[in-house]
Amino acid sequence: MKVAIIDGYVDEPACLGVPPYISPYPRYVAGALVCSGISEDSIFYLTIDDLRKKENWEELEEFDALFVIGGVSVPGRYLGGEPITPAELERISKLKTFKVIGGPIVKGIGRKGGTRAERFALSGFDVICEGDIELFASYFTSIFEDKNLPESFVFSEKRTPEFVDKIAKLGSFIVRSHFYYPNVICEIETYRGCERFSHCSFCTERFYGFPSFRSIRGIVEEISSLLKEGVKHFRIGRQPNLLGYMSKYSFPFSIPSPESICKLFKEIANLGEIKTLHIDNVNAITIGAFPKESELALRCIAEWDTEGDTAPFGLETADENVAKLNNLKASPRVVEFAVRLVNEVGGYKVRENGTFKLLPGLNFLGGLRGETKETYRKNMDFLKRILDKGYLLKRINIRQVLYFPGTEVSRTKKWKLKKEFERFKNWVREEIDRRMIKEVYPVYTVIENVVAEKHDGETTLARPLGSYPITVRIPEKLELFKTYNILVVGHRERSVEGIPVPLNVNLASQKLLSAVPGVSRKLAGEVIIKRPFKTIKDFLSEFPQFCKVRRYLKV
Repeated sequence: MKVAIIDGYVDEPACLGVPPYISPYPRYVAGALVCSGISEDSIFYLTIDDLRKKENWEELEEFDALFVIGGVSVPGRYLGGEPITPAELERISKLKTFKVIGGPIVKGIGRKGGTRAERFALSGFDVICEGDIELFASYFTSIFEDKNLPESFVFSEKRTPEFVDKIAKLGSFIVRSHFYYPNVICEIETYRGCERFSHCSFCTERFYGFPSFRSIRGIVEEISSLLKEGVKHFRIGRQPNLLGYMSKYSFPFSIPSPESICKLFKEIANLGEIKTLHIDNVNAITIGAFPKESELALRCIAEWDTEGDTAPFGLETADENVAKLNNLKASPRVVEFAVRLVNEVGGYKVRENGTFKLLPGLNFLGGLRGETKETYRKNMDFLKRILDKGYLLKRINIRQVLYFPGTEVSRTKKWKLKKEFERFKNWVREEIDRRMIKEVYPVYTVIENVVAEKHDGETTLARPLGSYPITVRIPEKLELFKTYNILVVGHRERSVEGIPVPLNVNLASQKLLSAVPGVSRKLAGEVIIKRPFKTIKDFLSEFPQFCKVRRYLKV
């Protein structure tokens, strides 16, 4: 039996699987298929980008079954890959082989904020997993052999964290088939589901119910198995609130368990050569309600994670009336306190000219119920306070609501403040982002593990592996999907300009040489004329303009 897993990519409030990320979904399905009795060499992993390179998708009919995964409920702008489209989904649905579909795509398809996600007609699929596709995969061989399934069978069962601990480590082998491998980031689940009885109006995490925690042992074993497959980059990101891991429920907020979080991160960090260990999703209200426990947990994270990490807070709006109407979690005052705490805990560098250890990020959301023009003025005032107090923000994410079926905000009839939203967004990019980027990534910062992802004319667009990476523009076409260490030499609106280091002065192009601060194109031309140089000392005696970057040069 041959089975293909087709990864159409997911982007949910608490799960990212767009390259260079790989979500838990396909890894879980692979592990569950192994549990069902299918050998590893009969399980094939394909991304939707792999399929896009194929002219003849009918070749997929050679497989006995296809497991299709996808779904976007918080759409963004993607550099590494584009999620599966309705047209591509329809093309797969017409293939003459056994087809299973799962993930958030089953509930709706959305590609752009400010629009409504729509349900797709899934009648072409043999099994529609409204429950967990990985649990169905564990039953697959016995069900497939039965051959008596009704057309468009709906599978509704939900898995347990104990089941996840069992299968997660068994599906690690598929990462070798990802086109970013070995520079792929594995999204790791600690739990799913929301601790709240009533939910934010826009959030789809509600569909998973109350939290169900995975064991520390199960998480560590999964990461250990991924390390054995050659993966070095991880994000503890698949949970709505990392500070909620192993928390004890106490209405209205759960009490954090810093002991569990510290034990988890220490055990992961001690596994071996991990190059990236980052986090995602931190609920500021937990910090506000339980500052002592939260600080202990955050200090442990900052001790054991790798540099350049981000603790993102979902402020969404600084308008407290809008926050109330949309049942949001944290007030501006609480978020400001959380921003200050993370700056105190993680706002340092572990190496000279390196990046900060752990900084906060902020999410803003346009299109919420009750917005007025005053809402965006309050958002601006909040950010001005953050700036005036000298706090650093790793990134500010501004997006529009996707009106997803089953969420309260989907009842909104029409959003009337798009112009105000765009003005606010442009103001942030011009007045806040430029200053923050210069402070977070000053000139001569060295960013490690930067992956070249795309060519833009003669420029290479690249990003460091990790949470909410900055885009780096390199003034030369570099080999794609390789990692580089980058020296920051300039700043743009939402990106930095950089050059790969160490820079070989005998081989570097005129473009790269002239990108060094204080070096003109004419001077770079003179360097090329007088090459080669035997030593860096000889080079600097001839061209002292390069002295400030001496440590990053070689011959």
